[in-house]
Amino acid sequence: MITDLDVTKVEGTRKTKEQITNMKFNINFDDVTVVQDSVKVAYTFVASYEGGNQASPENVGELKVSGTITSKEDKKSAAEIQKVWQDKKTLPLSFAENIINVLNFECGTRGTFVAHAVGLIAPVPLTRARLQESQAGTEAGASA
Repeated sequence: MITDLDVTKVEGTRKTKEQITNMKFNINFDDVTVVQDSVKVAYTFVASYEGGNQASPENVGELKVSGTITSKEDKKSAAEIQKVWQDKKTLPLSFAENIINVLNFECGTRGTFVAHAVGLIAPVPLTRARLQESQAGTEAGASA
């Protein structure tokens, strides 16, 4: 259960006046700290804005939101999250999916004011992320 979300840094940049034709979203898990049943994930949310044609898109701008999100888990789940992070620098799929969906909504919503201030559109993903293991079983893949 998510218990806290802190935003510590927000950056917005508009590089050109090119019309925005596409947005791409990425969430990086920068660090994970587990203390008993509390899991704190440091994150960076990035919305990249593109323009021009699809064959050679132009970088129009970017929005970055960084901070931490904290979740209270049962001790078994917290231990599993810590082990997966230490071993693979990733998160278990079900936990990661929940964190990604919360961050997509919160960072998109909170980043809207900064995006508007620099002439970008609201960075709100329209679909819910669903993660699945890759065929090799070592990485998570996202689908909408």
